Amino acid sequence: MVTREILSSEGSVMVVKVRLAEGFAGDVDQHPEEQVTYIVEGQLEFDVEGDKRILNPGDTQYIPSNSKHQVKVLKECVLLDVFTPIRKDLLAESR
Repeated sequence: MVTREILSSEGSVMVVKVRLAEGFAGDVDQHPEEQVTYIVEGQLEFDVEGDKRILNPGDTQYIPSNSKHQVKVLKECVLLDVFTPIRKDLLAESR
């Protein structure tokens, strides 16, 4: 399960709080926006273009524009995702 809360979407930056349930495996994602993910709680495996890393609280992951990426949640997670420019598709979903 995934829940998202848009915390800010001003100027060219968007900050989204994301909760991911333990055992969740996301689909491969790809978007033109650059992304930085900060791990607040939990643990996950992040795969960016085949480079896999285990991330823990305090860790960050940079995802370049148009890079294929995927997450697998090892322990329930709370993340902060920062996007630039703003992801209009996420804005549309939140309405």
